[in-house]
Amino acid sequence: MRVLLLLGETESSLCARELAFDLARSGGALVTGLSGIDLSSLTVPMIGGIGASAYQVKLEEIRGRQARENDARIHASYGEACDARGLEFSWLSFEGDAPEVFRAACETRDLIVTGHDTTFSVDRPASLPELLSNLLLLSPRPIVVCGVEYRRPSDVLVAYDGSLPAMRALQMYVLLGLWREARVHVTSIATESELATRRAHAAAEFLRGHDVDCTIVPIEATVDPSEAIRIEVIDRNIGLLVMGAFGHRGWSNALFGSTTRRLAERPPCPLFLFH
Repeated sequence: MRVLLLLGETESSLCARELAFDLARSGGALVTGLSGIDLSSLTVPMIGGIGASAYQVKLEEIRGRQARENDARIHASYGEACDARGLEFSWLSFEGDAPEVFRAACETRDLIVTGHDTTFSVDRPASLPELLSNLLLLSPRPIVVCGVEYRRPSDVLVAYDGSLPAMRALQMYVLLGLWREARVHVTSIATESELATRRAHAAAEFLRGHDVDCTIVPIEATVDPSEAIRIEVIDRNIGLLVMGAFGHRGWSNALFGSTTRRLAERPPCPLFLFH
């Protein structure tokens, strides 16, 4: 398996690095780190007045220098981390349009791993940066989004709502064979117990058809599904959460459903997403 790891310096970026290294050590994955500079983030809005143009150029030069220093530091840190673990060092760097570079890089990879606030911008990222939205929109591959904590998964939770993205995510998780030794739990959340049970059984039947044993946890609830899922993650000490990038509740044409967005903004554990 070939893994593309988006490199950064945030706490979640470092957790993503540990997850990718775990896949390399335990599953023989080839991990390639990607860092770089989104040149569009260096542009400073024009400020009116005499000398404004010169000031703008100077400020953009400073931002460019800062970005290149950050990239060099990330490069060195990643190389040292690979050496310390005896892993092959594979690294890509860019200066240009981040979505375009990402599309090209993921074309030859099986899985993308990133922190929830990893960014190629010189500015401090938002809670759910535009980069992450672009990744899900552009990538033909599944993405694992990490929060601020990683431990090797002994338990995996599949959150299944019967949607097409949920079906695709479940299939990709099975085909990649991630952490096969982990215990798998399937939950479905609905306002009606019968519907939640039917959906959970459907996902479980698919898993068992691929020799993946699992337990089902149908949940009848009227609360926001993201909160119910978060509780299950905590109660069962879940190390990986599998779900589709969309949800049935609170979305129309948005890339993220409300459930996915709330979980991706503050992941309770690594989140395996596919649309």
